[in-house]
Amino acid sequence: MSKSKKDQVYDTIIDRLVKKEYRFGQNILVKELAQEIDASRQPIMAALTALSTDGFVKIIPQVGCQVIQPSKTDISDFYLMFARLEGLFAELAAIRRSARSLARLKAINLQIRHELFDGNGEDYRTLNHEFHREMHKMANSELLGARQAVNFAMSDFIIAQVTSFKPHLSEAVDEHEAIIEAIDRGDGVAARAAAEAHIFAVSASVLESMKA
Repeated sequence: MSKSKKDQVYDTIIDRLVKKEYRFGQNILVKELAQEIDASRQPIMAALTALSTDGFVKIIPQVGCQVIQPSKTDISDFYLMFARLEGLFAELAAIRRSARSLARLKAINLQIRHELFDGNGEDYRTLNHEFHREMHKMANSELLGARQAVNFAMSDFIIAQVTSFKPHLSEAVDEHEAIIEAIDRGDGVAARAAAEAHIFAVSASVLESMKA
């Protein structure tokens, strides 16, 4: 199914946020954006409204639209929520696991390990999404999956704005491996703890970068 124009605009703006084409606190000019992406005002405003609901931008009456500028506390709170929900996914995956999904998780993590030699943060980001999406599928909770997909986009946005994907590359594979092993054992408690630790490690890297 093809995406609506609103969804296309939404994805375009998310891509620009992750690529730092829009920075924290920057104004997004609707007229300028419309010219750049050849879209009318209606789908752009619909996309910006959705992005506001998801927390990426603020729509200020009589002023316009502005990219959020979260405080260190805001970011810390976000990662606490993000980690708790990802831990729940891992716990559910351990309960509802399948041999096929486990094999897929292992294959993706092996591919990530190979990519680490190149140190390509964008490749890691893509494969990391695949890894976590596969775990979400294993958890078999569609409603939670939709919410967490937005959280992953928010995390990518924050990482890109504050630091980069490279600092955490070397630890990511081993952290994923701990999640896989716990799921494979059917140990929901350990899987939850490993997934939360993985997200908290990313959070610590981001918050440390904010000190500079």
